[in-house]
Amino acid sequence: MPQSKLCTAAEVSKQIMDAAIQAVKTEEMSQRSAAKSYGVSRSTLRNRLQNRHTGHQGGQTKFSPRMETELVELLKACCDMRIPLNRYHCYQLFSQLAVELGLPNTACNAQSFRSFLDRHDEISLRITHASNRKQDREWTAEVCEEYISKLQKLYDEGFLNTPEQVWNLDETAFDTTNLFDRVVGRKGMKQIPSQYNGTAKECVTVLPCGNAAGLQLKPLALYSGKLHLKSRLEDTFNMCYHAVNESGYMDQLIFANYIKEVVFPEIAAVLASFAYIVV
Repeated sequence: MPQSKLCTAAEVSKQIMDAAIQAVKTEEMSQRSAAKSYGVSRSTLRNRLQNRHTGHQGGQTKFSPRMETELVELLKACCDMRIPLNRYHCYQLFSQLAVELGLPNTACNAQSFRSFLDRHDEISLRITHASNRKQDREWTAEVCEEYISKLQKLYDEGFLNTPEQVWNLDETAFDTTNLFDRVVGRKGMKQIPSQYNGTAKECVTVLPCGNAAGLQLKPLALYSGKLHLKSRLEDTFNMCYHAVNESGYMDQLIFANYIKEVVFPEIAAVLASFAYIVV
């Protein structure tokens, strides 16, 4: 038996009022009797029967319903183009639009913005993760197809037949100054992608490495700076490969040193043990 959906207080009040209106319209009760029987206001019941004050109750919105719909579509389009707007951008947008429309009240604050979001279920404040626009442009369809073709070649030549042969290095750079923000996006999306220009003031790059058989090597942690800080090495128990450069982003020298000092020795050990088992 399907469970009935729980109703809000406003929905219950509306259902009671509708029942009272129906009782009066079918001439089962007078307005006074229906108001007393259903526990509703007699003046409100009379107004509803005369189609008075049936619109939105409370203060009027700054923009018309049509204008608000266009604003919602604009915010969703910005989200889809990976340039979502945060609440402060929306404050400026709404205030500027009110000025151009010649409205008497041009201010936009947190309460009016929250009410705007509550009126439109398809958008909400979501968490965003920033990525560099320049790096995103470098990952083209051609580069993706080339990468897939190289994997296919390795598979055809027998280099990906066993889990011990499949290794993965997944580099992630964290901007510690302004990585996350709350922006307006489509409701239901767990994380909203966005882009930024320029370089970050502080960046930490993490490069974990492991194979499909479940072997995890010590990860690479790359910090921005010129010297190693002793505090970074404390309590790591030699389970992390530390590196430092001026930007905090991966460069060829640090990547080559990590491969030479950590990855190649472990791969050689795995191959040796694998060959011993086969023999």
